[in-house]
Amino acid sequence: MASTHTAFQVTIANKAQTIACASDQTILQAAIAAGLDYPYACATGNCATCISKIDSGTVALLPRADAALREAQVKTGLTLACRAQPRSDVTITWLARTAG
Repeated sequence: MASTHTAFQVTIANKAQTIACASDQTILQAAIAAGLDYPYACATGNCATCISKIDSGTVALLPRADAALREAQVKTGLTLACRAQPRSDVTITWLARTAG
C-alpha cells in the first residue's frame, strides 16, 4: 500500500531556501536530504545544536531530552529541527552559530 504523507513547504530563513518536508519527516532530515548545511550534532534531541526559532507555522515534536529543549522554550516558539515534524508550511531560523 502506498504511503500518503502530506508534504509541506519549509523555508530555512538562514539560507532563504524553501524545501519540501513530509509530515513524517523531521525538518533536519529534509534539510540534509536537500543538501543544506543545517547545524546539528546528535540528531536525536539531546544536544540542542539544531535549536531553531519557528517564525511561522506549526510542528509536532518527537520525544526529546528536557535539557535540550525545555517546555518554556517551546512556548516561546523554539524547537529542535531534529525532532520537529511539520504540521503546516513552516518558516524556521536556526540559532546556532556556524563557522565562516
